[in-house]
Amino acid sequence: MLRSLHAEFQKAWRRHDLLICLLLPVIVLLWSGYSAPDGAGSTVNAFSALFYSAPVMNAILMPVGMAVLANRLWDVEIKGSFPKLLYTLQSRGSLFAAKAALGFGEVFLIAALETACILAVGRWKGYTEVIPPVHILYFFVCTLAVCTMLLFSELLLSVLLSNPLPALCIGVVGALVGLFSAFMPPIVGLFVPWGYFIPLSSYILADWNPDTRIAVYGTRDFSPILLAWTILLAVGFFLFTWRAIRKKEV
Repeated sequence: MLRSLHAEFQKAWRRHDLLICLLLPVIVLLWSGYSAPDGAGSTVNAFSALFYSAPVMNAILMPVGMAVLANRLWDVEIKGSFPKLLYTLQSRGSLFAAKAALGFGEVFLIAALETACILAVGRWKGYTEVIPPVHILYFFVCTLAVCTMLLFSELLLSVLLSNPLPALCIGVVGALVGLFSAFMPPIVGLFVPWGYFIPLSSYILADWNPDTRIAVYGTRDFSPILLAWTILLAVGFFLFTWRAIRKKEV
């Protein structure tokens, strides 16, 4: 297992996967930094504005980003039909375990960097609002859970179809559908897993005054049932991907 994981790390290094893991949080950082309110008090609770807008950004960026990472995880196996050679050198189980561990590690890095970037933007803007640590942890866990679910769903498509294009197209369509679901009744968002970032968010827009252009943000109860369902979906896609690799003919 360690040898397989080391091999996957070498592949990832040559594919420059780390660049993607850094690029996604940087995009969130630049986007949130540009749209973040001034610290002088354009909103009553400016720090909350960042945690309100970040899930919307994730709904746009992450389905595509996870599709790219999933395709790159299976990139060598697609190009040149290498599975037949790899399965003579290692078991299918060790290959999948190494790829799953690497993929989860990349998603963990993205979620951690994004959370840190949001906090850094707030400090850079001079926000004095105190965000409860439990809300920061909840944001990180939700981001990690939804991104993991998306990663394994896209990896499953890459394994089944042996073609990166359908997974990328679904990622793009999922990003659009996930964003549109934010403007529809809340019940609709429950059937759009690409946009789960938004219904899982603990921050809401409580009030908006069009005359003064002052927004007031508030919090709502956590969604443990939806979070548990997201984790269950991630586990399900993980198991289906393992089954697809185990049964795949080479």
